[in-house]
Amino acid sequence: MKRNSEHILSEWLVVNCQLGDSYALQQLMKIWYPKLLRYAFRQLGDEQRAQDAVQNTFEVVSKTIRKLKDPGSFAKWVYQILQNKGVDIIRQKQRQDRLCDEYVHFQDVHAAEQPRLDDGPEDFYFEQMLSSLEPQLYQLVHLHYLEGFSMLEISDLLAIPTGTIKSRLHQARKLIQNSQIGETL
Repeated sequence: MKRNSEHILSEWLVVNCQLGDSYALQQLMKIWYPKLLRYAFRQLGDEQRAQDAVQNTFEVVSKTIRKLKDPGSFAKWVYQILQNKGVDIIRQKQRQDRLCDEYVHFQDVHAAEQPRLDDGPEDFYFEQMLSSLEPQLYQLVHLHYLEGFSMLEISDLLAIPTGTIKSRLHQARKLIQNSQIGETL
């Protein structure tokens, strides 16, 4: 890797971080955040997941930077961490998608097996609104609003960060709200 002024500055900041300078760590993150975010976005194809990967990377960096033996190898080290965090997020998404598919399949099988009770027009309308949601959003809405799980419990259950759950529930509420407006027009 060619050394330029930015890499020399990063190396100096790493040394200061290893000496316990928290301001140096902030500056290091400020320099590297845009680069790592671009890389993670290309790797993951999703801005939220890219941000999560970079955040997770900086968490590891802040905890283990003192163990880095060669401050000049910071760039390689931080990209390796980011690569691993990106792979973790991809695996997590695959597990989540598989669970979501299994959940949807389970719902479809049980809906076909059980006779449908007439719950009234309000319940039918609510179910119709929920059925228009994509499976991942439906799963979260069902677990949180219909089953009463807290966001922390859902986070543990599905291995999704609580911030992601909050944003997806917000997205689901907006979609439901927009479908209600569309129905009344």
